[in-house]
Amino acid sequence: MKNKIIILLVVSWLVNLHADLVQLKPIELAGKVGGYANGNSWKSDSLIGKTNVVFYVDPDKIIDVKNLISTLEVEKVENDSFTITYIVNTKATLIPTFLIRKKIKKKAKKTATISYVLDNEKVLVQNWNLLDNSANVLILNDENQILYQSSGKINAEQIDKINKIIKKNS
Repeated sequence: MKNKIIILLVVSWLVNLHADLVQLKPIELAGKVGGYANGNSWKSDSLIGKTNVVFYVDPDKIIDVKNLISTLEVEKVENDSFTITYIVNTKATLIPTFLIRKKIKKKAKKTATISYVLDNEKVLVQNWNLLDNSANVLILNDENQILYQSSGKINAEQIDKINKIIKKNS
């Protein structure tokens, strides 16, 4: 009887392990609203299946996450068990969208390990409650649940924490 109670407690704990994680609302960016830099539509469901680091960034705030991006790009080359998605909030800047698209297309050709997406209408700001005019970082598990979220400048302590979360979950 005692063993059955222990097993039930363990099963209950495992079932509730991810119960407190926030599930992201499914999103599609297509046409004038956004999508991949090559013009194809992007669906957030494409993030399911692997641990994913999502950058949702105002182009004017890229400097706030530059160190994290550099660190993760190196880690990504050595570890294919997580993905990186870089989403540009084109409405958050005065830089024309066609220039952003051109630059992102060029980067996408050079770096096949990162997905580049444009959000031309702040869809993710509205639907995922991200901070506008900022650099947002999300770490998602393989079910699109948020393991970590931050906005603004990333410091060395946060980079260490993010690396640990990625290693633990990928």
